[in-house]
Amino acid sequence: MRNLALHRQEVSCLDKRHFGKPRRRLSHRPCKPITRRAPCLGFPNGPGFKQDLETMLDMANSLRHDPEKPVFHVMPRHGWINDPNGPVFYEGKYHVFYQHIINGCEWDFGIVWGHAASSDLVHWEHMPPALLPTPGGADADGCFSGCCIVDEDGTPIILYTGVRLRSNPECGPLPPAECDLNLPFVETQLAAVPEGDPTLTMWSKREEPVLPMPPPDMPLVGWRDPFIFEIKGKQGNGREWGMLMGSGLKGQGGAIMIYRSESLYGGWRFDGMLCEANNTETGAMWECPLLLELTQTQASPKASAQTTGGIQSIHDSHTQLPTPTGKPASFREARNQGGQTDKAVESEPGNFQEMFGRIEPQPIASTSGKAAGGVSLLSRQISDLSIVSQDNGSGSSQQPAAQQQRQQPRQHTHFLCISPDAPTNPVLYWLGAFDHQNTKFILDGAKGPLKLDLGDILYAPNLMIDGKGRHILWGWLQERRKVGSYDYAGCLSVPRLLHLRGDRLIQEPVPEVSNLRRGQCWKTRHLSIQEEEMTPLEGLRGSSLDIEVVLDRGDASAAGLLFQGWDAAGEGSAAIVYDWERSVLEAIYEAPPRDMGATQDPDAEEDDGLRRVGGPVEADSGDVHMRILLDHSCVEVYLGTGEVLSTRIYRGHPPEDADAGISFVSYGGTANVKKCSAWVVKSIWKRDFQPHEQSSVFETIYEPVTAVMPMGSPVAA
Repeated sequence: MRNLALHRQEVSCLDKRHFGKPRRRLSHRPCKPITRRAPCLGFPNGPGFKQDLETMLDMANSLRHDPEKPVFHVMPRHGWINDPNGPVFYEGKYHVFYQHIINGCEWDFGIVWGHAASSDLVHWEHMPPALLPTPGGADADGCFSGCCIVDEDGTPIILYTGVRLRSNPECGPLPPAECDLNLPFVETQLAAVPEGDPTLTMWSKREEPVLPMPPPDMPLVGWRDPFIFEIKGKQGNGREWGMLMGSGLKGQGGAIMIYRSESLYGGWRFDGMLCEANNTETGAMWECPLLLELTQTQASPKASAQTTGGIQSIHDSHTQLPTPTGKPASFREARNQGGQTDKAVESEPGNFQEMFGRIEPQPIASTSGKAAGGVSLLSRQISDLSIVSQDNGSGSSQQPAAQQQRQQPRQHTHFLCISPDAPTNPVLYWLGAFDHQNTKFILDGAKGPLKLDLGDILYAPNLMIDGKGRHILWGWLQERRKVGSYDYAGCLSVPRLLHLRGDRLIQEPVPEVSNLRRGQCWKTRHLSIQEEEMTPLEGLRGSSLDIEVVLDRGDASAAGLLFQGWDAAGEGSAAIVYDWERSVLEAIYEAPPRDMGATQDPDAEEDDGLRRVGGPVEADSGDVHMRILLDHSCVEVYLGTGEVLSTRIYRGHPPEDADAGISFVSYGGTANVKKCSAWVVKSIWKRDFQPHEQSSVFETIYEPVTAVMPMGSPVAA
């Protein structure tokens, strides 16, 4: 998943203590008392040791009351998290795996597959890590991203990218020159199956790689992040598996490779490129590729309101929107700027900032060409890309022309998603057609590229099909603060439903998220918001909230909600604002209400000095339906038109007995709140999973982070 575009200095600085010899691996022995671990961390054994230990324990206690730590987003108990991996619905349970550094808050080699499980998408429990690096193996220095699918016989299988550093002498010979990408590490595609455990807690790695090396003599910049889907033949016969692989072509741009096989365990043959860019405007390396045929919905506004917690949704077509980002960073820089990267690509960064550096709607590409068809027969989490045949077996059609016309598949039925270059860039997607006969996604005529999320923290999403046939997506939500006195970094988004309404992508929280609401509903109706005045949501308390609001423009140019920062200097505030003048949804940081009155003109030569995150949306000049999931520092904003903005707002410690610190704001005139409802949201976490054995791997791996985590490493905000 993450690019590691390493600088030469970064490559030369690979610490031999970590990379030049085998690293100390996680023990499977029972937990040892903290006093026995302390000496290996450099703590003194003399009289001051007790005082140092008490200080650490006091810090650990304060960490448990971190006002910024989310409570209803999936994340490990502590440590680093990035990509969601292989979400799967199996034996009546949802399982989400994720990239995880157990004993630190920054990305590093040695990454494992963390694991959480739920029976209802509401109550979750921490599970033991599913995959850990094997010393001397093809994944000795990290179990990178991949997928989990259920085979035809009902057996789950994980396919993932294992990495071994070139500097690790125990990891065997390097690939032959024609297959060597000359990265700081070697990538291999591996597989694992559960050891007869319905809870998916114990996995056995297959000895033989699924794919030992990339095709020879190709100018690839990377080869990782397998994603599996099922391909059916024209007559519904000859079912095969397809495997996407994230990649890029040197000097050309991002690309997605495709393999085919009758078996998940082997026999994979390279079938060319699913699609490729002809320039680097969308990145040099396309990580974490996804391909899915989405369901068309024809729900009425009333039905939409039921799925979005009571707010009616109006869905119409997207604009194609370049949005603000930074250019792809190097491995260490991008990884540490809010969250980060963990893989490498040796390639020029391209013109990503030029294309996505401004909030400006662009014309939608015209559609052309014929779509390969089909009806999705997705089973569990498998994307079944098929074609509807109109042949009666004799080579001629017996159906009336009008009926044949109705059965022609829609042009934009397939969702193709990539994560370009580094987590500092937005995730992009296209809506288009998959040509199953030639295994190509037709970029010409596809709608896109579009931003999957208007915010600045989502990267490397993954998806699944659950037992109800729903298309559910999770994404990695990064931090945007420096490493400090906290023991975690990152979380996953709430599970999102994906579907199509006409030719636009609709994202909304799964309905189960509403089951996390507790207590009485806070409500208000028909409230006038005066220009540049704060109108508090009086009586609303809590830092984890589910807020639904319908805004009427009135004569205002923009309106929204201001989240007050609790810092004494007034820092940490941000406003979520919808601008009717520009049809833009934005988060605007660190400014009093009156200073945000004139929202930024994209054509202005000088900006207003405020940090803004967001982009254009498609909406009319009428009401705005907004649902805000506030989980301490983590914020997800869902519009009734299907767009999402995810970001971080670090507000600090609220004063004792403080309310929620949220106010309505309006600019350029008076706006009206037609209705607003808010609920406190409870934690998703149940007790931690405990195996039957008295001494568990889980307990050993998850020792108190204050005893094992190096604190104070810099992460750029």
